[in-house]
Amino acid sequence: MLKLLVSLVLLSAVSADGTTCKTGNIVNRRVNGAAYYFPATWNETLPAPKLAKEQSCSWTITIPSGYYVKVIIDGKTTDEDSRFQMIDSVGHFIQTTHEKKNPYFFPPTKLTLAVSNYAEATFGFRIEWAQLPAGPFAIHGIGDVGNVINATNSIYNEFYGSTEGISLLVFPEDRKNYYSLRSTLVFESANTGLGNYIDNLYEMYRTGNQFLSQSTGIVLVNVEDSGKTDLLLVQSEQDVKNFTYVELVTVANTTYNATVNSHHELSVLVSATHINQTMINVEIGDTDVVTQYWGTPTPFFFDKNYTGAELKAALPIFYPGYGIIQWVLHSGRAVFTFQA
Repeated sequence: MLKLLVSLVLLSAVSADGTTCKTGNIVNRRVNGAAYYFPATWNETLPAPKLAKEQSCSWTITIPSGYYVKVIIDGKTTDEDSRFQMIDSVGHFIQTTHEKKNPYFFPPTKLTLAVSNYAEATFGFRIEWAQLPAGPFAIHGIGDVGNVINATNSIYNEFYGSTEGISLLVFPEDRKNYYSLRSTLVFESANTGLGNYIDNLYEMYRTGNQFLSQSTGIVLVNVEDSGKTDLLLVQSEQDVKNFTYVELVTVANTTYNATVNSHHELSVLVSATHINQTMINVEIGDTDVVTQYWGTPTPFFFDKNYTGAELKAALPIFYPGYGIIQWVLHSGRAVFTFQA
């Protein structure tokens, strides 16, 4: 009886210290399609579960062809040396210390998820497998006319092709909370097949650079409807590959600005929005030149050239909320201020 009581006390103490785990776990898709949870007693309606200190754990999640996984993590580390880590099938490395159940999405063939903590932490996750949308739903040829699409408000699989490649620029609805962009996966392909996975729009936007494809086409696959207006500008690489882009993300009922610097390379301010906006101020040298285009910066969409002095004299300038507007700064530095 005494041995039983001692055993129960020890078992309770281990449980009170939090969940333990190990390295080398293999997680395959369930035959019945059910989600996988860690720990098994947790789900996302509950608070993040306690993780015992000094854990080093890993899971390799296999992703069959034609499927993707949705990963939800809830947890937080409590010391500066502990981390949550993920590595996808093409080697992208994600490292965080605090997760709030904002989902991640990964295509085939595998994902490695790991945690390493010194102090006690909280950590739980859910893995769900689902089929990638079969496609293509549509095939788009991109010439001098760029396309603006809502990237995350529907489920789709679409091909975009051009003679020299594709440029992508992302305009999230919310510049501070743009996790919805994770659901749009980008593949490089010279035909309508998925081809090679490149990244998701969240990571592309986070870098702050335009994406230029290495092949003549890409396939965009969005796997979850966000209900947001996250816009994506798709252009032909041949028209824009020599530009450094600054994206003007329009925010309704606010005043906002963007800085463009062409001291060392040709820089362009670009807007793609459904919201009306007005340029109300610009800080620019009087002799510097800005070219305005109503679309991709090609002769067909040329509108006018302004010197800095002419542009300041023309203010305020109203821009209706449709299509693409681009301002090419040929030299110097400029700060544009808008109101929406």
